[in-house]
Amino acid sequence: MNYLNLNISTLRAPEFLGSDPVARATWLCVVGYCIDQENNGRISDCKQWKDRQWQQTCGITLDELNASAPLLDWDGQDLVVWRYPLAHQAKCEINRANGKAGGLSKSQAKIEAARINGAKHKPSEDPSEDPSETEASTQHKIKKGKDKVRVKEGGAEGSALSDEQWLAGLAKDPAFVGLDVTREFGKMSAWCSVNRKQASRRRFINWLNRAERPMAAPGAVTQDTFGSVRPGLEAW
Repeated sequence: MNYLNLNISTLRAPEFLGSDPVARATWLCVVGYCIDQENNGRISDCKQWKDRQWQQTCGITLDELNASAPLLDWDGQDLVVWRYPLAHQAKCEINRANGKAGGLSKSQAKIEAARINGAKHKPSEDPSEDPSETEASTQHKIKKGKDKVRVKEGGAEGSALSDEQWLAGLAKDPAFVGLDVTREFGKMSAWCSVNRKQASRRRFINWLNRAERPMAAPGAVTQDTFGSVRPGLEAW
C-alpha cells in the first residue's frame, strides 16, 4: 500500500486518546512501516531486536516501543499493532490481483486476435506448385509493370489501352488542341524521374491542363474545348 488509511474512530478511541503523545507517534511510525510491508500489522520474530535495528526499521527507539502499550503489544516473539487497517490491506490485495488478471486476459485476447487476423491475411500455399514457376511468373509481372506507366485512373476502357494508344487518343482530343502531347509526356516523365513521383495517367492529364498553349497565328481559326470555332486575334 502507498498511503495510510485510518478510520477517524481509531483516532478517537480511548486507547489512543489515553496514550501519551510519544506513544501515539511511536505507534504511527510502526503502523507506517507495517503498511509499507503489508504484514497484517504483525512484525514477526522481532522480540530480540536491538535499539539500533528499531531505529533503522521504524524510526523509533526500543525505549519508545516498550512504553507504547497498549497501542503496540507483544504476542510471543511478534509485535502486534493495535487497530491496523486489515480490511484496507485485503481490499488492496484483491484489487491488485484482479488488475493483474484483467491485464493478462486482455493481453491474451490481443495475441489471439492478432494470430487469427494473421491467418486470414496469410496467402495459402499450394504444395503442388513449382517454386521456380512461381518466381518466374512474379519476375515477369514486375518487368511488365516497369515497361508501362501504372494505370491508376481512366476506367476499364482506359486501362485496356496501351500507352501509345492512350497518348494518340489524347492528341486527337479537342481539349488539347495545340499541344504536342508526346512532347509534354516526355517532359512530365523527366520531371517525375527527377522528383521521384509516379508518372500516372491522372498526373499527365493534370499536366496537360496546366500546359501553356502556343498563341494562334493572326487570322487563324481555332476550336475551343467544346468544339466551337473561334477566330484568331486579327479577326478581333
